[in-house]
Amino acid sequence: MWDLNRLRIWRAVVATGSVAAAARSLNYTSATVSQHITTLQRSVGAPLYRRSGRGIEITDLGRRLAEESADVFTGLARLDSLVESHRWVNRPRMRIAAFTSFNARLLPDIIEPVVGAHPDLRFDIQLNEPAKVRRSHCTIEIRNEVPQQGETRLPGMTRTVLFDDDYRVVVADTHEFAGLGSVPFKDLADERWVDYDLWAGPTSTVVDLACAAAGFQPRTFAASEDEFAALALVASDLAITVLPRLSTVRLPHGLVAVDLVDPVPLRRVVMHVRDREAHLPHVRAFVTAAEAVVAEYLAR
Repeated sequence: MWDLNRLRIWRAVVATGSVAAAARSLNYTSATVSQHITTLQRSVGAPLYRRSGRGIEITDLGRRLAEESADVFTGLARLDSLVESHRWVNRPRMRIAAFTSFNARLLPDIIEPVVGAHPDLRFDIQLNEPAKVRRSHCTIEIRNEVPQQGETRLPGMTRTVLFDDDYRVVVADTHEFAGLGSVPFKDLADERWVDYDLWAGPTSTVVDLACAAAGFQPRTFAASEDEFAALALVASDLAITVLPRLSTVRLPHGLVAVDLVDPVPLRRVVMHVRDREAHLPHVRAFVTAAEAVVAEYLAR
């Protein structure tokens, strides 16, 4: 007897007080709503409403029908929740840990083809730099290494080198360095610096080693773990900062990145894949996509 869609429409009519308002809320035409409630009234066999001028007047039965049917839709919602929770529990999940510039500049292009092949896959994306500890089990870890300090191996994971990332000096577009093709690293000695890595991770260790090689200690003007705050200070021409090239892709307006020479600081970007999950199709798809996206990035 009961058509749940018609009953849902009737509840919308009672809740809004008119056919036209219910039609708008349901994205139906008024004629469609009228047809459904007329059919519902015929199946009930008793008046649910009466015509009143250009609108309708809800009868006591009609109002009680809307009220008593609330439990029906509550039960349906519980069933939907049960099925959905079961689907999510069994949904494949990939946990990825990487650093900010990789997540912002490369990860979306890597994930896109993976999602196309595995539309039910859920991604959990974490930051691993700056961080003092690894926060949870990850399938994929994208990490920075300091080349002078050798390789880092993570237990139960296979390491693959993705690329070496050189560093550039970032200045305001009014700074004297802005129009140069490159800047000798030693020329940064007298500049005020913004340090964007308070945690002394691999990214800033590379800069510290370059400063030592050039024979000076940077004049740190400010330190911020917020990259956007650091760049805002640079854009105001209060200081300079030194960032990996990947971090200088799509800089905010008013900033210029200039190559460094003598020495050229380099960090190594590596991918670690958990061995016991490496055979899974979505993990293989991620690895293949990562290699392709990195190759495209290096070819630019």
